[in-house]
Amino acid sequence: MLAGNWGEHAFIDSHNVENFYRNSVTNINCLHNRRCFNNGYHIGHHLRPGMHWTELPQDFLNNINCYIDEKPVIFEGLDSVLVWFHLMIKNYRYLASRFVDVGNRY
Repeated sequence: MLAGNWGEHAFIDSHNVENFYRNSVTNINCLHNRRCFNNGYHIGHHLRPGMHWTELPQDFLNNINCYIDEKPVIFEGLDSVLVWFHLMIKNYRYLASRFVDVGNRY
């Protein structure tokens, strides 16, 4: 669980550490979400902690413009433990291949 939590908060904007979009990772379209109560929608969990887990994916879509504006780290097809693992083995190229560029900013 600690590796997962580390992976959920591995990328922090040191100039904006209180911003949940900038201190948490969101993981979409991964098996882990289907098995673990949409845990990968971690930014949404921090923004609205009382939101029911079934609402997290739709909340992400409903607020996609906020995600575009805030430029968070979003991965597709990875859970937070896999994010942690690939960071530990310095497999940055793989992480980059799973990075979701919402708003085509990068």
